[in-house]
Amino acid sequence: VGDQVITGAVITELDDRFEPVGETKELACDVICIAVGLTPTTDILGEAGCRMLYVPQLCGNVPQRDRTMRTSNPDFYTAGDATGIEEASAAMVEGRIAGLSAAASLGFPTEHGKLDEYWSRLTALRAGEAGARICQGLDCVLVQGWEGGKDA
Repeated sequence: VGDQVITGAVITELDDRFEPVGETKELACDVICIAVGLTPTTDILGEAGCRMLYVPQLCGNVPQRDRTMRTSNPDFYTAGDATGIEEASAAMVEGRIAGLSAAASLGFPTEHGKLDEYWSRLTALRAGEAGARICQGLDCVLVQGWEGGKDA
């Protein structure tokens, strides 16, 4: 949304065929970030005051975050390659967690139990040898929850 500058975003859930499901929602915002690749640019997170750590198991500098994907800057949620290099399916689940959590923090109703369901999916995706390395890295960056934060 916006002509010369971003003033908002229109969001909707998509099904497996990328067709809209349910209602669309419009949110006010001034930045939308999307990144693809194995060398994520996380500079904006550091510049926004997010606590960053170099974690070799996650392939670089990544933000500390809680299980809602909320960073130390309460206005920033993170997902995908910005949180560490994994496969695309993990990035998509993290995106769902971040989106659900951001929506809940703005007062939008969310389906009870979805956060736990998404974390169960991530746990399954992170099984095996490569997943063990990722989980080691996550132990360095995941925090119990930021003071005043909401859990979706």
